[in-house]
Amino acid sequence: MGIADRIYDLVKGLPDPEARKILQFAEGVRGRCVTIVPAERHVNLAVFRQYRGRYDGRKIDRAELYDRAGIR
Repeated sequence: MGIADRIYDLVKGLPDPEARKILQFAEGVRGRCVTIVPAERHVNLAVFRQYRGRYDGRKIDRAELYDRAGIR
């Protein structure tokens, strides 16, 4: 006898309100099951096309960034 058969035999003899509670519990347990799907990473590089050629490759000095007149 499988698990589903045992549950059926137990619930068969219960009144409807109690059987409904067990059904709601089983549906809740099934709803909590999480299917893990590997993430799909697709970056639309066209978004960055407008910035092409603007970075000259030199290292950014953070202290220099914060030492501007507009920030003081």
